[in-house]
Amino acid sequence: MIKDTKLSTKSIFCDDGDVQWQSNSSKELSNTLTGLFHIYKEEKSHYKLLEVSFSRPYLMKQSRKQGSKVLDITNAVVEKVHNNIVGEGLIVQKNNLKFFMYGQVDKWLDAMQDLCIQVNFHEDYFLYRLISNSQQSKVYFAEDRNTKIDYAIKVFEKNQFDEEIGPKALKQEIEILRLLKNEHFTKLLKIYEGDQAVYLVFEQQKGGDLQRFLKENENSLTEKTAFQAIKQLLQGINLMHTLNYMHRDLKPENILLKNKDSLEELIISDLGLAERVNNEQKPLFTLCGTPGYVGPEVLKKQPYDQKVDIYGIGIILYTLLTGKNPFQSILKDEILELNMIGYVNIDKVNCSELGRDLLKQLLQLSPNRRPTAQQALRHQYFQNQSEEKVLPKQSIIISKSKVNSIHSEQLSPLTPNLNFDKYKAPQIQPQYLRQATPKLDIHQKNTTNLMKKFRRPS
Repeated sequence: MIKDTKLSTKSIFCDDGDVQWQSNSSKELSNTLTGLFHIYKEEKSHYKLLEVSFSRPYLMKQSRKQGSKVLDITNAVVEKVHNNIVGEGLIVQKNNLKFFMYGQVDKWLDAMQDLCIQVNFHEDYFLYRLISNSQQSKVYFAEDRNTKIDYAIKVFEKNQFDEEIGPKALKQEIEILRLLKNEHFTKLLKIYEGDQAVYLVFEQQKGGDLQRFLKENENSLTEKTAFQAIKQLLQGINLMHTLNYMHRDLKPENILLKNKDSLEELIISDLGLAERVNNEQKPLFTLCGTPGYVGPEVLKKQPYDQKVDIYGIGIILYTLLTGKNPFQSILKDEILELNMIGYVNIDKVNCSELGRDLLKQLLQLSPNRRPTAQQALRHQYFQNQSEEKVLPKQSIIISKSKVNSIHSEQLSPLTPNLNFDKYKAPQIQPQYLRQATPKLDIHQKNTTNLMKKFRRPS
């Protein structure tokens, strides 16, 4: 377990910018909380009674002389304190500015807890089980020391950070989590920072992840269940794309279940590789994702956009329908090679014609031919649900010999005349590798991790 201490150094969320209260001449704020507080003036060493309001993400203070002033407290460090004279209070610090407010602050701290950074994690929570471990973060189950309720904690150790990229990437992940507050994504509850690590507090999902579900329900998955699950993923990703973000790492391990034995409520998690689509709609080139689920255009180092998420959903749908990832090998280079080529034979997938048509569209090699998430949700399959049909798991594996027989015209027009016999897997630097999904072979109990995880590159 992590041995950490209360934050005593500069927060990684602070910068060197000068922060000041701003005149509220243009902002029309709908106050969530309002109250009278004893405000401590550090420069004058005295207290003054002022009216303070909170309207996310602003604190607002009112005074006769200065009128209404606001302060954006996004990523400010907030700490609950006690003073012998005026009782309980909060210290809100953002860069160079400190604001002391004393009074009834419990509701205020609750309202700010996913917006600000708290500093007393180990006083509030007890970590008791490591769930997952990657180069960037660790996930634990933890118990709230007061309520005894269990939570999931994502821990980022500071000594593992790239000095420039690490904090920037973490801030972006938190920003996206704050935006995606709905039933399709993991809900960020609180943020803490200590001297050694940053802690993100999430609701604990009791149902495990989709990969576990597939292993434990090998003979009971129906076509209707599979497509209902995919519909949920499309709804979540559609919202994300509407907000101009892409996930870039959709796979069964990143799909959580509310209930252990049901796919009725799925939660999309791990936004560590999520990226904003710039306003100019310029495509990205950064190599990242998990081999076996990456859009082929990413591995080919071609420009890509939000359609990489659509391909990933297509691979998940194929896996739900067959019980296997289409790109399987004990060799990591061959997995990358098969994934880069991207061709998936769906002729023998056991589902309805409408279902097969949607699967085919999601797995188009050319991103331009894939539907958007919104278009996929309008597919005739979802308008005309097929009868429930039990799907036997299949052994549909695209072998290397099969791939070598594919004609170049079946591939994306961006890669004509590709010679598969001479083709070699791309040379991907270790820092870009993310842990590959083990083979979802329901008959193989002891699977091993085939490669390291992709991580956000510098």
